[in-house]
Amino acid sequence: MKVPRLLPSLLLATLPCLPMMASAAPSAQESVTAPETHNRELKVGDKAPDQYKREEAAVADWKAKGLPAPEKESHWVRMGDHYVLVQITNGVVLAIHPAS
Repeated sequence: MKVPRLLPSLLLATLPCLPMMASAAPSAQESVTAPETHNRELKVGDKAPDQYKREEAAVADWKAKGLPAPEKESHWVRMGDHYVLVQITNGVVLAIHPAS
């Protein structure tokens, strides 16, 4: 019967599609567009504009918003319809969560 020979051929034919399928998988919020950056997308690891490093930009009630505790020397800020965890010392984006 030809079925046993067909299966390995089908598996080999689908291998090139695996990277495309993996990149299409949904994930936690991976980027956000800050209004002040002229529609430049910010991703985890990017540097946020300096104004988000300031204490007055911090979300004071992060716990009430359901956000995890900020890491050392970081705080949550609101960018449009997202909350972004920004490191105070260098402005690096550590996490992005959609605002509810």
